[in-house]
Amino acid sequence: MSDDAPRRQSRAKQPSSYRFDQEYSFLDDESGSARSESQASDIDEPQEDGDDFMPDAEEEPEDDFEEDVIESSEPESEDYSASENERLVTLELNIVETNSDLTLGRSDVKRHKGQADRAPRSKVKVPIHITRGGGVAAKAVAASPLRTRGVADFTKAGGQEPILLTRDYWARQETLPVRNPSSLRRSFHESKKARAKDTSTTKQWYAETGRETFAKAQKSRQLRAEEATPYLSNSGAESLNVLCGPVDNPQVYTLKKLSYLNVAEPFKEKKNRRGWLFNLGSRIQDAQWATNEEGSIQYLAVAVEQRDKAGPHPKLLANPQAPAFSATEPFPASIQIWAFDSDQEGQLDISKQPRLQLVICTDWGAPKQFRWCPVDIEDGDQPVEEQDHVRVGTLAGIWSDGRVRIIDVSYPRSASKSNETHYLHLSQAAFDVAIPQTVCTCLKWLSGTTLAVGTAIGTLAIWTLTRPDTMATQQDSNPRPWFYQQISDTYILTVTSGWPSQPHFISITTADGFARLYDIRTPNADTTASIRGRTLCVTQDWHEQTQSFIAPDEHYMLKHNPIRRYYHNLYSMRAESIITRCAASPVHPGILIGGADGRVEASNPVGRIANYKIIPWQQTWFAHEWRGPVGNLVNKSKPTDPDPADMTDDNPPSDPSAVPRAFLHHPLVRITEGYKAFQPGIQHSVNSKKAANPEVGKGITIYEENSAVTVLAWNPNLKVGTWAVAGLGSGLLRVEDVGV
Repeated sequence: MSDDAPRRQSRAKQPSSYRFDQEYSFLDDESGSARSESQASDIDEPQEDGDDFMPDAEEEPEDDFEEDVIESSEPESEDYSASENERLVTLELNIVETNSDLTLGRSDVKRHKGQADRAPRSKVKVPIHITRGGGVAAKAVAASPLRTRGVADFTKAGGQEPILLTRDYWARQETLPVRNPSSLRRSFHESKKARAKDTSTTKQWYAETGRETFAKAQKSRQLRAEEATPYLSNSGAESLNVLCGPVDNPQVYTLKKLSYLNVAEPFKEKKNRRGWLFNLGSRIQDAQWATNEEGSIQYLAVAVEQRDKAGPHPKLLANPQAPAFSATEPFPASIQIWAFDSDQEGQLDISKQPRLQLVICTDWGAPKQFRWCPVDIEDGDQPVEEQDHVRVGTLAGIWSDGRVRIIDVSYPRSASKSNETHYLHLSQAAFDVAIPQTVCTCLKWLSGTTLAVGTAIGTLAIWTLTRPDTMATQQDSNPRPWFYQQISDTYILTVTSGWPSQPHFISITTADGFARLYDIRTPNADTTASIRGRTLCVTQDWHEQTQSFIAPDEHYMLKHNPIRRYYHNLYSMRAESIITRCAASPVHPGILIGGADGRVEASNPVGRIANYKIIPWQQTWFAHEWRGPVGNLVNKSKPTDPDPADMTDDNPPSDPSAVPRAFLHHPLVRITEGYKAFQPGIQHSVNSKKAANPEVGKGITIYEENSAVTVLAWNPNLKVGTWAVAGLGSGLLRVEDVGV
């Protein structure tokens, strides 16, 4: 844009694609197989210099219902190339696996773009003048018979039936899910035909192409336990003291690295407590459940914070190289695969100990984020008992070297029978991509074979594994995305999609405070933004039951942005600190949120979204608090034991209220649970006993960094949908069947 052009002209313009040394310039070439340029708009965008929030002045008479006749029989522009038509058809077959009633009228759009067999259209009446409060007319730039909204039509698919069925089916679930097989089911908004088609397509691709490609391109070798030690090391302490149990009689447990504790151990009543508490040493970076619908073993992939010991260690907030925008040098790191057993009813079987089944060792830097393929792929027609390897799933991840990779995860069946940990070193992945002059920041599966990746410069790249040359067999190859476009002017923090019912909708949160919704079928025409937030939104998820995207805001509340009213916030939950993580389940309407104070809250927001006058219920799953050594505190407390020299872990003091000095010199974690459900409301309560002082603002509590909730995830498998996992900044990981 030139310097003479008005500034307001740039508001309605879409940012163009980035080009780096012409490596991705093929995406803007009409002769290429795929393009990232905007589709031809049905209506010319106005470029007048005027306020975007005020209607344009008109000289015509301002009649309320004046209509003009538009001649549409003129020949259309022929700039719609065959490659673009092929791209749209391929996009429909590979991405938009939805109910036929929920898809747009693509055939009408194709005829509009110049097909020879289109039906001629002569006269279409479109309202041109719409009067507003001051009598000023505004152009009806969106009044085109060829444009529809990117959501289902109420007259065809029904608008209220799915949400009413959802409300009535889960009426008993106020907060935590009900421990009953009938309380778990797929969404009423989802099409069974679409899921079956997506599953069939993914299985067919893996059987015909995927398995062989992974076997040839993915380079791996087995390691001994001694060789894998550098890949498991982190900067955390070798042990951690945990105070948990009843409030009136808590117990202290010392957990070493890679050890675990039954959550029912400190309590007398152990019947309805099914879960484990792990100490992995350092901050939990990510934790995700693998897709395994029919198996009795559930796999959890976990990554902890790891740093390069040989590299530089700049101080916090003092790195001039901006690590969020630059890649790190390769160093050893790992992803841990833990296995958990379930009983016939789908509950967590606490009679069988959890085990570290597999450790994926790499030299690609620290794993930053990863997601399992959402479609369960059977490993061929051979019986499971006769297979040499146990396949866990397909894992897509982002490492700190700035690259995104897709790996096929499996381990020898002999390791599962002996309960031994298998250490696997990967040196090459079948899908290994780096985007020029930027780093990948977030990713999301759009279907069983399609992956979307956001970058630090605001671009979005999408690959489909079924397309040719996507799965590389050469180490130096860099598969090109079929979609690569600038959708934001700044850093993309999160990306998520409306899979499985609305896979074509993509929602992103960026560093400018906005959240944006795109329909990837027509990304330049169907897009909208949410209300701008004042803080960075570092977490986002799709709530299938209410057809909305959930994310936190600066008021410590959880907002819903429905696809029909994405620009409006509907609030359903409230926390007492900044919400750091949120998670929604695909098999029940439960939502989990975690805050900087270490509290994890659960709720069912369906009633609130269906009727906004309803005050939802909310319940605390558990609360986590971390404190460092007492000697490092600002206000040092004196030990209460009478003789510190005689106080050891094996020789506790006679006074029950005395605190041994050994516990004061080491970090301590306190976990409390057993909270009752309550109705917090949306507005924060005001203590009427205290006199209001307008000169003093509301205080903001600063919590310890290690107290924060860093990971939340529901198990996506139908039979075990009540399982949840929570990762904490202290290095603790809690896995529990939270069904009540």
